[in-house]
Amino acid sequence: MRGLGRKFSMVAVIALLAGLGACGGGSDHKDSVTPVPTTGTLSVGVITGFGSVYVDGVRYETTSASVTMDDETATQAQLKVGQYVEVKGHAHGDAHHADVIRYHNVLEGPISSIDTVASSFVAMGQTVRVSLDTSLGDDIQPASIEGLAVGDVVEVSGMVPAEGAIDATRVDIKPDGGPYDVTGYVTNLSEATHRFNINGLVVDYSGANMEDFATGDPSAGDLVLVKGFTFDPDGAFAATRVELRSDDWLMPGPGDVVEVEGAIVEFESPTAFKVGGWAVTTTPSTTYEHGTAANLANDVMVKVKGTADANGVLVATRICFEQVNTIRIVAQVDSLAAGGSMELLGLAVATDDATRYEDRSQLDQRDFGFEDLTVGTWVDVRGYEEPAGSGTVLATRVVRIDPADAVSLRGPFLEPLRPDFHILSVLVRTTDTTKFRLEGNIVLTLDQFFTAAEGQMVEAWGSWSGTALTADRVEIKVDDD
Repeated sequence: MRGLGRKFSMVAVIALLAGLGACGGGSDHKDSVTPVPTTGTLSVGVITGFGSVYVDGVRYETTSASVTMDDETATQAQLKVGQYVEVKGHAHGDAHHADVIRYHNVLEGPISSIDTVASSFVAMGQTVRVSLDTSLGDDIQPASIEGLAVGDVVEVSGMVPAEGAIDATRVDIKPDGGPYDVTGYVTNLSEATHRFNINGLVVDYSGANMEDFATGDPSAGDLVLVKGFTFDPDGAFAATRVELRSDDWLMPGPGDVVEVEGAIVEFESPTAFKVGGWAVTTTPSTTYEHGTAANLANDVMVKVKGTADANGVLVATRICFEQVNTIRIVAQVDSLAAGGSMELLGLAVATDDATRYEDRSQLDQRDFGFEDLTVGTWVDVRGYEEPAGSGTVLATRVVRIDPADAVSLRGPFLEPLRPDFHILSVLVRTTDTTKFRLEGNIVLTLDQFFTAAEGQMVEAWGSWSGTALTADRVEIKVDDD
């Protein structure tokens, strides 16, 4: 398929992506011009940009919005791309207005261990995964798991998992000194010792102020916020405050339009499961993108749009299965076209309403977007091939960066013809000086690399001639980082 990617014109890419129905948050197409009445809205998802606030690609006017961050009054200027937020407001036609924007981190505390191969770290007893979808603060250099160190105090944004690891949507380094906090579900409760677990964290609540608990003690399965400054000699977190947060969601009214992003939990059937704390049901008219009702299951990441019924259940009109980012391109923009398309390393790259834009360059433009790109701009693009086998990339993130020393490309290892191969439609040339690696800095020979790379994701760093990437280093990827 390597020739196909180069044959796409920008016009063709625009037309192609217009019909894909990707997981963008834009308004549904309307066949009627009948005026649409004002409707209540609730969106739970990731901030994808500014110029007002974009959540999963939907623009919310924020002139009259109240903002809270970690239960404190805040301003819109304190919000950051990649934070997982709740936005309650109203819409009139395609115009959305935010009344309340609320953000709360999943945890803030010191990193105790890092696994660079798995692209994860442990902080406050919670395993946190860093992926191509994770936004990282400017202080994290390089902008990957390698930019973190044991002892760093981090703030993690994302969805609170029922169990297991946190998939971070954003990670920032914070000043040390506390207070530290973590939100999660109570397990291994012992009222006798006044201790419980949140995943791998043992919480000592013997000296804590207990808020909103009927008996003064939590119950197994409660969603709680725990705060404190220190750890006991045995490693338990000495909580100064424990707050029940099980009913801590902004609630929609009947008929309100609700959009929520997250992992499916408590799956019983296609008509009974939860996403982002919301009970969801489907109907025969529910539409699906990138999957079918048969793909609904626990831990599957989805975006759900629908309306709230009288019981607060989200009746889904559309469910989009989120795609895993497998493509990463660090390069200069070769060309741009109207409709949000560009070319990088000879690859056609499209964007949609949900593409997340960030500026990590010295310009540090808060409301950076596609219209701020120019030919020659250095960008770090993450996304996936859409449709599969097309050679076209749909960007979920576009990050403007300062000029880099080398271009890089990550994607599937294709069409090996030693000593060269392809990533998508891009020819990667290796030379006598190319270094071959398995992620984790394990040295390989050329033969070992070509044998082990079959069917794997690989990344190449080097120079771009306009027709080929000449690699200084190539690496087989073990995990998504």
